[in-house]
Amino acid sequence: MATPGTTPLRPLEAKSIEEAVTDALREAILSGDLGPGQRLAQVELSEALGVSRIPLRDALRRLEAEGLVEIRGRAGAHVSSLDARDLAEVYDMRILLEPECARLAVDALPDDAIGRLLDLSVEMDATARDPIRGSRARTAFYAELYSFADRPRMRATILELRALVHVHHRIAGNHDHGHDELRACITTRDGAAAAEFTRRHLVEARNDLLGRG
Repeated sequence: MATPGTTPLRPLEAKSIEEAVTDALREAILSGDLGPGQRLAQVELSEALGVSRIPLRDALRRLEAEGLVEIRGRAGAHVSSLDARDLAEVYDMRILLEPECARLAVDALPDDAIGRLLDLSVEMDATARDPIRGSRARTAFYAELYSFADRPRMRATILELRALVHVHHRIAGNHDHGHDELRACITTRDGAAAAEFTRRHLVEARNDLLGRG
C-alpha cells in the first residue's frame, strides 16, 4: 500500500482547486492507494498534489461529510476504518432504511425517469469490478433512484452509510452487482418487490462481509 508521499497523485489543473483535490483524494481512497485507517498528512499531500493546505483542508472536510475520511482533532485526518461491530451497525441501519426508501421511490417513479435509471443500472453492473468508475456509477444510480422517495433526510443518511462501507466492499469483494431483478421492479413500478430485493441484497452482503448469517 502506498504512503501519502509515494501515492501516484499528480499536480492538479483548475476545476475549482478544492473540487480537484477532493476528486483526487476520493479516487486514491476508492482505489486502495490510501487504505482504511491511513493517516492523511497534510504537508505530504499538499506537496504531492501541488496545492496549498487551505483547499486540502476543505477537501478533507468534504470527504469527511461523505464518510470516507475521519478527522480526529489533533490526530489529524485518516481514511475511515470500520471494525466488524461498526460494519454490522451500518448494515443494520441500511437494512432498516433502504428497503423503505426503494419502495417509496419505485412507487413514485415518473415516466421520464425509468429509462435513465435503467441506463444507470446497466452502467453500474458494467463497472462493478472497477473501484473508481464502479463507485461513481453506484452513487449516481442510488442518488437518482432514492431522490424519487421524496425523503431527503433518509436519502442523505443512506448515501452516507453507503460511502462508509465502500472501502470494505473493495477489500472483501463488491456485492453491488446483478440488478436484473431491480430493473424489472423499476420498469413495472413495483415498489414492494423493489423493497424485498433491496432487503435481501443487503442481508446477503452483510452476511458475506461479516462472515456470519
